[in-house]
Amino acid sequence: MNNSDGIYDITWDWPVFVSQLFGFAVIVGALSKWVAPRVRTVMRKAQHSIHEQMEESTDAAAELAAAERAFAEAAAAAHAEAARIGREARDDADRIVAALRDTAAAEVERVRRQGLAHIAQVHRQLEEELTHELTTGVIDRAESIARDRLRSHRARSESIDHFLDELAIQARLAEELTRLP
Repeated sequence: MNNSDGIYDITWDWPVFVSQLFGFAVIVGALSKWVAPRVRTVMRKAQHSIHEQMEESTDAAAELAAAERAFAEAAAAAHAEAARIGREARDDADRIVAALRDTAAAEVERVRRQGLAHIAQVHRQLEEELTHELTTGVIDRAESIARDRLRSHRARSESIDHFLDELAIQARLAEELTRLP
């Protein structure tokens, strides 16, 4: 992650988008399969009723006026029903959009937390690897220096003499400490 990009590096999650698009298509398909045919059926029935009334109304002007009133009432009812269905569809769409936004926000937060956890894990692994490599390098270098310095017989002899002198000094110090009251 580049620090100049900011803490939130949001990527487009195609599987989530496709699944949400599929859900929306299912809802639209359900509306067109079950709601639209019922509205059409209601409208066809109203039109059929009006048509029959208009044929019968040729006999009398009074029946014609009654048929016109029935038609006006049916059209108003159909308009009111269409308006109601439109309102319900808008309300459903608003609820779906709100749910999709909530789902997307939760998914973004989950992905962000996962990313931060992964970064912390990678950081720990790198730190462990670098510590191990540094320790190994220091030990290898110390061994190399010790071997270079102890190659000759004289250097080994001096090193042993120095070690024995150090032991003698420590033995004297220990003896003096045991004499103290």
